[in-house]
Amino acid sequence: MKLFYNDDYVASRYAFDTTRKSQHIIKSLYDDPVENLEIYDPYLFTDETKSIIQRIHTDDYVNALQSGKPRNLAESQGFDWDEGIWTMAVAHSSGLVGAIHYALEENTLTGSLSSGLHHARRGMGGGFCTVNGLAVAARHALDMEASRVLVLDFDAHGGGGTWDIIKSKMPSVTQIDVVCSLFDTYEPSGESAIWEASAANYSDQIERALEHAETLTPFDVIIYNAGMDPLNSGVDIEDIIYREAAVRSFIGNTPAVFALAGGYTWGKKSMDDVVGWHRLTIEQWAGE
Repeated sequence: MKLFYNDDYVASRYAFDTTRKSQHIIKSLYDDPVENLEIYDPYLFTDETKSIIQRIHTDDYVNALQSGKPRNLAESQGFDWDEGIWTMAVAHSSGLVGAIHYALEENTLTGSLSSGLHHARRGMGGGFCTVNGLAVAARHALDMEASRVLVLDFDAHGGGGTWDIIKSKMPSVTQIDVVCSLFDTYEPSGESAIWEASAANYSDQIERALEHAETLTPFDVIIYNAGMDPLNSGVDIEDIIYREAAVRSFIGNTPAVFALAGGYTWGKKSMDDVVGWHRLTIEQWAGE
């Protein structure tokens, strides 16, 4: 399985879990390799990614990310601006564009060590998310003539930024969320849906969401935002292990890609904990 990463993923000088954890995960994968995993550099997809970013985000916001002006817009995701912010955001999105390319071209599963995606709206960032790489990936899938795309978002928080972009610009993209927090939730329409979960009923809500997805017309490609921050909200690790197996079973033979999404050192967790959580997704997808 191809997994995308390069050092531009950590180009920002602002040090935070979202801007640094991919580097820790890649080190873990070199120190303790996962069978059937190949690390790919997404640099070949950089130009295409920049073009898509220009299409789905406003000119004012893209210019602010590149120049740092106005500062409040350039820092709207919550990071102190530097030139590496743009480089980092493009790299995380490029990884998903590369993943989509190979998933559809080779009818397979791929992934990227991308995070900081789903709260970014058309005209601003938010919630530690700079560029909406999920929407970028969906747009690239449609450009590759995918007719139906599913964004499956199991981060602890809602993907309101993704919804802001796809609801009017990409009507053939369906978004399904399960959330543990009302932060950045949205009002879905059509086939899209959102479920609120607690630590007590998390697995049940995951099951309901996937059952809903099963009732829909098959998708050409699935984009999975594999958030591990439900573990920061009291969800048990066994429920996450169940979730990852259930998602993989749901995907079956459909081309699919994953991103890392949330997973933090909050609540006396360590970066080793966060790395271990994200390896659950990688190992589940590479294991077949």
